Amino acid sequence: MNIFALEIFDDEGDFCSFYTVRILEPESKCSETDKFFLRFRQSHKECVQMLAQLLQIIGVETGAIEEYFRFEGLAMAIPRGLVRGLELNFKNFPLRLYCMRISESLVILFNGGQKTSEKAQDGETSMTFFEANQFAARIQDAIMNKEITIIDGRIILSTYNENPIIL
Repeated sequence: MNIFALEIFDDEGDFCSFYTVRILEPESKCSETDKFFLRFRQSHKECVQMLAQLLQIIGVETGAIEEYFRFEGLAMAIPRGLVRGLELNFKNFPLRLYCMRISESLVILFNGGQKTSEKAQDGETSMTFFEANQFAARIQDAIMNKEITIIDGRIILSTYNENPIIL
């Protein structure tokens, strides 16, 4: 995997801030999460809107409650099920967005895909599932090695100060 940067995706919520990753290559202009939303915004418009609503609920109303996330190795996937009035039938929901839930107030979003098999490591999501777990492992190592510091469960800092955190 190439070098990537952690960037703020949305830190406007009172309950949870979202970060994302962007691979640092000249042809990579978008974050992994933006790539996901752009890829499915037309073909799965309603599902993309529901995922956006879920992120809004997590950020503004509830925080990243563990029940919202499906464990997929070091990475996790959303959606999982019922979220305060937003009912998502996980078994039949066609998309998976991978992420790393650090705490109820901090989530790092990755990419995702269309669910075409029972297991995340199979089907169309297999590559993004693999990449999400690689991102999560490198982020976890950076936290353990104190290359990334989390303050008040919301803010990620490093020796890079205002610049993106590069891993």
